[in-house]
Amino acid sequence: MLVDEMYELVTRHFAPHRLKVRELSPDGARYRPLHQGTLTMQTLAYGAEINVGVWDLEDFYIHVPIRGHGRLSVDRREVCAPITVIGPGQRPVMNWSVDHEVLIVRVPQAQVERTLADYLSGPAARVPVFEPEIERDGPLGGALRWLAAGALPVPDSPMAAHHLEQFLLHTMVTSHAGNFSPGPADPGPPAGQAALRRARRYCEDHAGEPVSLRDIAAAARVGVRTLQAGFRRHMQTTPMAYLREVRLARAHADLREIAETGAPTSVTDVALRWGFTHLSRFAGEYRKRYGEPPSATRRRIG
Repeated sequence: MLVDEMYELVTRHFAPHRLKVRELSPDGARYRPLHQGTLTMQTLAYGAEINVGVWDLEDFYIHVPIRGHGRLSVDRREVCAPITVIGPGQRPVMNWSVDHEVLIVRVPQAQVERTLADYLSGPAARVPVFEPEIERDGPLGGALRWLAAGALPVPDSPMAAHHLEQFLLHTMVTSHAGNFSPGPADPGPPAGQAALRRARRYCEDHAGEPVSLRDIAAAARVGVRTLQAGFRRHMQTTPMAYLREVRLARAHADLREIAETGAPTSVTDVALRWGFTHLSRFAGEYRKRYGEPPSATRRRIG
């Protein structure tokens, strides 16, 4: 792909931008879509050393370097971090080396605002703005580095992909600094037993579907923070951790059935069916809960 073709593609799919080419690479430009859903993920390389100015951003864009290096300034302030996020109202200028390649995650502004509202008990008073620097070893930076390295692949399963999207959204809102404060606040009285029963029943009835924290709270007929306080007080866990336990139990039941029937379904198929995108983490949680790896349950007869 030529640089001009990449410029047109980025303008069409991301945002209008000014491009200055300083040196061409013999490798040419490269673009690879990874995921198209609520969030979009792709890797790209312009095949050149470039200077890029962007304006009129409508969504948030996370940049994670895969190879090469770059520099970013936002509103004329230098950003001293390799993993960055830019969004509406900001004017970034990027300089990328001739051998650069980056993972770009597009996060719609509407999804950020909806997720943030779960923690603020209502819409934010202004458009969210994040600090551009994402801490490399923080919760969000760590997950993004796994994605960029291919160690956390985007799953084919719609439910597993939704689970990954929700994880990134909630981690972005709760762990990364911005012009808002989604931290702990008094949620009012915790949810009562009736609300918790509704929440548990919803998790059990919809464990095989994409489920968000907002979905569980709506089913329980309480706010997100009230639900979280109720789960902590009465069950010493969180709603999403409870949902994960339900899904782990369903995966266990599936693996036992496979062992008894000799079905060819793999452990990976079962894990993705129930929303577990990180296979080694699934195996560790499974072993801790059931005393053996999932592969052992799959092989065992009776």
